[in-house]
Amino acid sequence: MDAKDANLKDKVDLKKLKLRWGKDDDIDGDSRHDREVLKQLQPHTNLEHLVIRSYKDIIFPEWVGHSSFSNMVSLGLHDCKFCISLPPLGQLSSLKSLSISGLSGVLIVGDEFYGNGQASTKPFQSLEMLRFENMAEWEEWYCWSDEAFPLLQELCIRDCPKLAKSLPKHLPCLKKLEIEDCEKLGGLLPTAPSILELELKKCQALQLEPLACGLRELRIRISNMDDSVLEQMLQQCTLLEKLRLDFCSEIRSLPEVRVPIKLKQFSISFCENLDYSDIFLYKSLESLEIGSGKCYGLESFPLGSFPMVKRVRIWGCEDLKFISAASEGAHHQHLNSLEIHFCQKLISFQIEDGLAVTNLTRLGLTCCGSLKSLPEQMHSVFPSLEYLEIGGCPEIERVPKEGLPSKLKEIRILGSDKLIESLIRKKEWSLHTLPSLTSFHIGSEVEMECFPDEHLLPSSLTSLWIWDLPNLKSLEYKGFQHLTSLCDLYIYGCPKLQSMPPNILPPSLSHLYIEKCPLLKEHCEKDKGKDWPNISHIPVIEIDGEVII
Repeated sequence: MDAKDANLKDKVDLKKLKLRWGKDDDIDGDSRHDREVLKQLQPHTNLEHLVIRSYKDIIFPEWVGHSSFSNMVSLGLHDCKFCISLPPLGQLSSLKSLSISGLSGVLIVGDEFYGNGQASTKPFQSLEMLRFENMAEWEEWYCWSDEAFPLLQELCIRDCPKLAKSLPKHLPCLKKLEIEDCEKLGGLLPTAPSILELELKKCQALQLEPLACGLRELRIRISNMDDSVLEQMLQQCTLLEKLRLDFCSEIRSLPEVRVPIKLKQFSISFCENLDYSDIFLYKSLESLEIGSGKCYGLESFPLGSFPMVKRVRIWGCEDLKFISAASEGAHHQHLNSLEIHFCQKLISFQIEDGLAVTNLTRLGLTCCGSLKSLPEQMHSVFPSLEYLEIGGCPEIERVPKEGLPSKLKEIRILGSDKLIESLIRKKEWSLHTLPSLTSFHIGSEVEMECFPDEHLLPSSLTSLWIWDLPNLKSLEYKGFQHLTSLCDLYIYGCPKLQSMPPNILPPSLSHLYIEKCPLLKEHCEKDKGKDWPNISHIPVIEIDGEVII
């Protein structure tokens, strides 16, 4: 059909239009043909939403950005990589959202973008969100005047490696600014008295001055800023609530003065020269995440250092050896989640007798190769614990003698063979005494040919996950008979498991998942496998990603 025959210009009720060309890498024939096609596809001026993708000419026809499209509220230009200039989008008086990406032929964004000075009103007078992304050759942004973008609330510039200058000077309504992978971009950030959120990644040439006092969230990644620049940036940020620093290798200490008194969330990682003990300056924290590398100054982490903290996540800290808690000056009442991952030197918990972290509901310990034991009085230290994960901790030999916290709902034990040996061989866990336990995950390379033993698991269990048991040959009939609430059974990576005996699975089972168990898969094949009659009553069966019923 000819483009003219589409007759879009007369479709008064057309509100949304997406136009997309093929994804050829080169201009195919005369690119002016594409311009003529787009010209013939001009819609009615009632259009509100427009997206043009992979258009191949070097300029857009006159109707794109024409002021007569006074109802246009959103516009996207994507992967039009042969275009060398932008249309006069500043003339669209109702435009609120503008996204431009992949226009790699554009070197300068100048007067033409705003409307060549022809508009009788302020350019982009209604625009609230503006995004530039993946503009490989873009070098300069000529900002028309301080009158442009009077209502802009969100500005995002990503992956524009040659952009050198410059950002708009004044954006009175800007609330969120993201600049990522713009290494040559220099000059100052816009004056933005209303800004709430700022993210800077790999934009080393920017001149960073004190940020607006109303800033609530700051994220800085891959930066060469040092201590003094960080302190200068934060000196007026008395309302800052969220701070994230990643790959800032020149920062050696955190600001000791004007610490944001409202800071609630702090995340820091790969700051290899930082003295991590400075973190304890921030007493108002509710969430703390520390990650990777030497973590100098953090040999011990005292849980009671933050009176308001609810969540702590520590990962990859090479120097961390102890998690401690003492009653003197301790503040543990708000902590509900503690996760420690890839801390290979972590040896133990040092928790004072009689102390209880009363509201902790979640504890995760993974890939801590030197950790030898769990807190001995775990049932009373963590009385509210509901979720316990232990993975890749080969030196933990047993659960505490006094048992596990009675409110546990989910337990995951993976790749911790000595601990699983104590469960299977020595029956030390007493899982059947946990009245709230509904989900259990197990995975190990121990010599376990049959699972589970009779009364090993509690009757309250609704979900059982069996992971990577390479020596498992059979499922124990007696171990399943009392699991009268079991709904979901997931079996993964058990190459020697080959049968599903009759009547082994409880009538309550509604979902059976089998993956990477080739022998079992063969025996459970629909209408053909010898064990199919034993499982065909289950409402949903999924084998290697294929839903059978």
